[in-house]
Amino acid sequence: MFENGKLAMVGAATGGAFLGWKFLKSADLEQRNRSLQRGRKIVILGAGFGGLNVAQELSRLLPAHGDAEITVIDHNNFLLFTPMLAEVAGGQLDARHIVAPPRQLSKRIRFRQGKVTGVDLHHRSVVLDTGDGENSTCTVTADHIVIALGSVPKFHSIPGVQEHSLPVKTIGDAAAIRNQALTCLERASWQTNPEIRREILTFVVGGGGYTGVEIMAAINDLLRESVRHYPSVRPEEIRTVIAEPSDRLLAELSPDLASFAQQKLQERGVEVLLKTKITGATGKYVEFDNGKRISTHTLIWAGGVAPNPLIGKLDCDRGHHGGIVVDECCAVADPPGIWAIGDCAEVPKSGSQGTYAPTAQNATREGELVARNIVAVLRGEQPKPFTFKEIGELALVGKHTGVAKIYGQHFSGFVAWAMWRAIYLSKMPGLGQRARILVDWLLDFAFGRNIAEFPVDRSGAASQGK
Repeated sequence: MFENGKLAMVGAATGGAFLGWKFLKSADLEQRNRSLQRGRKIVILGAGFGGLNVAQELSRLLPAHGDAEITVIDHNNFLLFTPMLAEVAGGQLDARHIVAPPRQLSKRIRFRQGKVTGVDLHHRSVVLDTGDGENSTCTVTADHIVIALGSVPKFHSIPGVQEHSLPVKTIGDAAAIRNQALTCLERASWQTNPEIRREILTFVVGGGGYTGVEIMAAINDLLRESVRHYPSVRPEEIRTVIAEPSDRLLAELSPDLASFAQQKLQERGVEVLLKTKITGATGKYVEFDNGKRISTHTLIWAGGVAPNPLIGKLDCDRGHHGGIVVDECCAVADPPGIWAIGDCAEVPKSGSQGTYAPTAQNATREGELVARNIVAVLRGEQPKPFTFKEIGELALVGKHTGVAKIYGQHFSGFVAWAMWRAIYLSKMPGLGQRARILVDWLLDFAFGRNIAEFPVDRSGAASQGK
């Protein structure tokens, strides 16, 4: 009894201290925000990782509705959790469970759905198409604009690739890849011509970075686990190929982890073509720079991304990769009040000639910094530069197998796979979505993958934010 009483007292004291700290912090924020000019408008273009992190950090730093008006604009009314697209394509997750509605993240965030068709940087105004017929176009003005419009697939002007490949960028893309794999198994199950049968059962992925490796691993597992439901199709008839122009997969990781990833893919039946560049594609084959061709009906493209096409129309400087040139604080030099982050910005590294990579990890931290910098400017303070060292990288390379580099430490196999799932599940916004993902994983473990195709509309699937 005495021990229980002591524990209760310690718990009460800890809880009281936490509540006191929260109260003091809230009071400090309220005091600091009293000097803010009322009625300031902040507009964030893109509801991706970068854009929503700007909005969430602003809602924390400017908690009162009178502090500022915070608006997020995106073509879709959801954040797409892109790291889990490969698991959707592989049939392990329901596509609806990897999205999070921005309207439910904070009452301080105003959301407006519409396609951004133009941005006047000097007048800080945004032209928006809301899709309402004749009165669909409107103009939104702001004191600060954050451009976080994300990216689109980059096809490098390779003949036929854009027309005859499936990209990996949206929910619709992931679902279409899954449907294509299952459709090919169905068609092959009744096809008697051996040549056509080989074409149908050959799958090529272009690009050996994170996206390419994960989508290849997911599709390879889907095909080889599902083939048992097709008695007329032999597992050895399935051919999966990944082509990478450089001398190894996963250039972002260390050579030993990249080698492990390649080894695991090959053990699962994947052909890895290094120093091999795709130079053309049709609906029936993929052509390479060595003159060889692979007959296939399925090319999945993971060969890079480019900034949202709207970035090329803006009156501002653009860098080597086509992104908006910003300073170390993620601000455009002229005019003031314009900020850019993520895939559509080129953020310089302090003391270096390079820029930060367009990853979700960097976009998230850039978003938080820009929110703090906007608040600093509103208070008459100086903004701070973006400095961030990546925590690590993770990739799935097959069922229950992954590779990871966390704080310089290397992990591989089941441990890396478990880390991947745990880390990304924790980053998924919304407790409800996390629960749904956990249920999907449990159902996949207990009953296997669902091999039914489902309708997909890819016409409006692309999000403006990453």
